[in-house]
Amino acid sequence: MKKYLFTLAIVAFSLVGCKSSREVSKTNQNEVWQTLLVKQLEANVENQIITVKYNNGTTLCYKILDNFGNVSLTWDRTNGRKNFDDGPSNYKGDISIPSFITTGQDNDFTFRVMEIEQNAFYGCKEVTSIDIPFSVLRISDSFNDCSGIKKFTVNENNQSYKDIDGVLYSKDSKMLIKYPAKKEAADYVISEDVALICTGAFMDNESLKKVNIGNFVTAISDFAFKNCASLEEVELGGNVRIIGVDAFKNCPKLALVNSHGMWPPHCSPTVFDDATKQNAKLYVPKGQQFNYKRRLEWRDFKNAQEY
Repeated sequence: MKKYLFTLAIVAFSLVGCKSSREVSKTNQNEVWQTLLVKQLEANVENQIITVKYNNGTTLCYKILDNFGNVSLTWDRTNGRKNFDDGPSNYKGDISIPSFITTGQDNDFTFRVMEIEQNAFYGCKEVTSIDIPFSVLRISDSFNDCSGIKKFTVNENNQSYKDIDGVLYSKDSKMLIKYPAKKEAADYVISEDVALICTGAFMDNESLKKVNIGNFVTAISDFAFKNCASLEEVELGGNVRIIGVDAFKNCPKLALVNSHGMWPPHCSPTVFDDATKQNAKLYVPKGQQFNYKRRLEWRDFKNAQEY
């Protein structure tokens, strides 16, 4: 009975993917090619978790999402781990995520990798790169405490995401999702297309010294630049409206914040370190220092002046 249900699911999945167009044919070929790059050796299913071993030495875990053959890449369940933060993960090195995985004695059950689960790579400090396939449509704050990543790559036919010089963006460039913690660049200019800097986007980067946040950015999410040990200078675009919790926490070298907003961005109760507010210079537009002095966090800067 179980096998019969799986077969129905696979048939339904196949019918959905059989629209007759050259574009669909092209992307399906890309999906198959990416899947073949890293050969699957074996797969075991237990409690809706599929553990797959690959010929490049990696083992990845997937959670079954539904009865239609969709799975999410989830946190490592090997070595008896009971939670995503339960001891070190075995996810290491260069991770190439396939579009499909198979199970069954004759690989007769096919599953499509549709998402990367929240905290899937939590604390995976030895992961150095992540290759995201065509099939992934959702990424949910998946790379927390991943301090070893040097780059992201995304299949060019992915409909939800893309990479620009190793940085992970939404397909329309409106969200900067993750800047690799090990990316070695001293300066970074955020594209004018970006409206949102996502949670923990630059967290733990050790090389970045100066960041220029574009004029179309309206929100900087929680922990966005937390633990950026080398960050010295921040240019805040004129349309930044919200800065989240601990967005610039533990940035010990931050010495200059240049805000171009005619109205001060709304800050969470804790955005900057006390040392930053005591020692760093804050520049605000001419005629606006009084407004900044009335707002949470900004009023605590001891070295504020108009430019």
